[in-house]
Amino acid sequence: MARPNGDPAGSPDIVDDALRLVGAVRRRLIVAGVRRGVASATGGTPRTPDVWEQAVREEQRQDEPALDQLLGIVRTKGPEVAGHLGRAGVVLVGALGETWTVIGRSIERAQREREERERAGATEPTRRPG
Repeated sequence: MARPNGDPAGSPDIVDDALRLVGAVRRRLIVAGVRRGVASATGGTPRTPDVWEQAVREEQRQDEPALDQLLGIVRTKGPEVAGHLGRAGVVLVGALGETWTVIGRSIERAQREREERERAGATEPTRRPG
């Protein structure tokens, strides 16, 4: 620490003390991180089940009633299916909107051409077959 009779602001002892403090804190953080890592590696369950756990789980499923199995499938796969159907619905609506726009433009173009032909036909003299 700083000397009691020395200048605390300019003392090199304060810098050394601060560096030692930072080093000690860093060492303690590393030790705590290693302890947590070891504890989670030895005490926690792995996220993905091993082959034995999976086989036991599948065997238990076969013993369940069919309705419970179906409800389990709906519970686990339902949100995924709903998400896919929702995205497909959005794409379908977008495609239908684009299709409607193209059909609307072609109808408008055909109507304009018909009106132009009618105007052009009104200005031309009518010919009678001879």
